[in-house]
Amino acid sequence: MEIGAGEPLSRRTALRNMGAAAALPLVDASDSSSRRTVEGKVALVTGSSRNLGRATVLELARQGADVVVNGRSNREAADAVVREAEALGVRAIALLADVGVEQQVNQMVEQALERFGRIDILINNAGFRGSSSIAEMSTDEWRAAAAVNFDGPFFCTRAVVPGMISNGYGRIITVSGLNSFHGRSNWSHVCASKMGAVGMTRALAVELGPYDITVNHVVPGAYVAHPDLARIPLGRVGLPQELANMYAFLSSEEASYITGQTFHVNGGEVRY
Repeated sequence: MEIGAGEPLSRRTALRNMGAAAALPLVDASDSSSRRTVEGKVALVTGSSRNLGRATVLELARQGADVVVNGRSNREAADAVVREAEALGVRAIALLADVGVEQQVNQMVEQALERFGRIDILINNAGFRGSSSIAEMSTDEWRAAAAVNFDGPFFCTRAVVPGMISNGYGRIITVSGLNSFHGRSNWSHVCASKMGAVGMTRALAVELGPYDITVNHVVPGAYVAHPDLARIPLGRVGLPQELANMYAFLSSEEASYITGQTFHVNGGEVRY
């Protein structure tokens, strides 16, 4: 592996040097021999017009899924991801919606179904982050976090489940973060709302299992920066591609006997 001008580096050394640089691929998107584990499926990834959501959309596209790119308001960014996905040989559409608003979610899902006829995979990636002490937190701040982090997965899941039940197949993934598990000062609204999605995941795994719909939860670690890399056994932050690989696996037929589980993808920073 060669990075820029200079001597080739081992993969391990390159990862340590590059940190979370998205420019360093773990797979070759042009490699036609790569396994296409979600061939013919349709995936909706919320909050996917940039960063980790974008990487997830592109990995699902690389593995054969048609994709729905969702952003709240940035049409240009969402359309750019659509073009990247289409370049991988799949169909793609950008649909803007605030996942915390029920009507917008329902409209988004209706438009996706009109275009593709089905939704097989839902990844509830959209998230709200904010900082406020409990003493100073307004009710609006509390509800803003709950709207995106808790109501959003509920609205999206409720909208896609009827079709999944009818088709006898589905993959649903909810997402939180490490702070939700070990706590963070001034993030009570974020931590509480994201942990709510864990409970929903476990309940839905039981409820939807008879229809061959799996429901799992993913907890990313550090993928942008970290104040103390020594706390991470692998010695670096993660690459977006590494998280996308987990989402793609849980979305595939290969994960057909995995449901109701929480997966931590954090380089060993927190061990369960």
